[in-house]
Amino acid sequence: MRRFVFVSAAFWCLLPPLAQGADLRERMRTQADGIKVTGAQASDLTLTLTEAAMRPVQTWIRTVGTIAQDGQSISAQLRASEAEGVQIGQRTRNFAANARTQMHQGKVIKVAPQAGGPLVLSTLADRGHTPGTRYLMEIVVERGPYLSIPNVSIIEEGGNQLAYIEMQPAGSGIYAPRVIQTGIQGEQYTEVKQGLFEGDRVVSIGSFFVNAEDKLKMPRQGICTTIGPSNELHHH
Repeated sequence: MRRFVFVSAAFWCLLPPLAQGADLRERMRTQADGIKVTGAQASDLTLTLTEAAMRPVQTWIRTVGTIAQDGQSISAQLRASEAEGVQIGQRTRNFAANARTQMHQGKVIKVAPQAGGPLVLSTLADRGHTPGTRYLMEIVVERGPYLSIPNVSIIEEGGNQLAYIEMQPAGSGIYAPRVIQTGIQGEQYTEVKQGLFEGDRVVSIGSFFVNAEDKLKMPRQGICTTIGPSNELHHH
């Protein structure tokens, strides 16, 4: 999970306690607090939006295996604690220990219980691997689908997790932070249990957070404009 530090208090908006129902949803999406970004600024910040949506969340279980005598399959033993969710048919990504730049696709064809953890056998898409060679194996486990957003959209600050969402109406150019509660963290996406709704559009490019404070104040892009609770424009 990335951690970003903000300089200006203009980026922060405190949320009321979370409650249930459509009324809360409307308030969360239409309240005026937030930061205003023009089209030119959005381009300069490489601002990209991704919808909070129901999608599989992929986790990768990493282990070390050995190429079998057939030169095409690889076996590895997992610890019992990391074997949850591993099953026949799942994809594997395999790399020779001395050649991490070349990836070999594979598929789990056997999961055999063993003392201390199951033995996993994966067959590789290509042949000709040297028997006995040690390979790094990544087993791709899909969970869900869950409501999820990109990992890069999540900010950790002061013990909270936040994501910047585009305020309604769409195209408003106003972005505000939302406190979220997360679940399973995958390689690219993280489950969101509370704080967002399906269809919310979140900022998914880190440079928006890292450089926004300086770039929004650059003379060629104009002034940084935020909108406060009274809906008055404040220029910095």
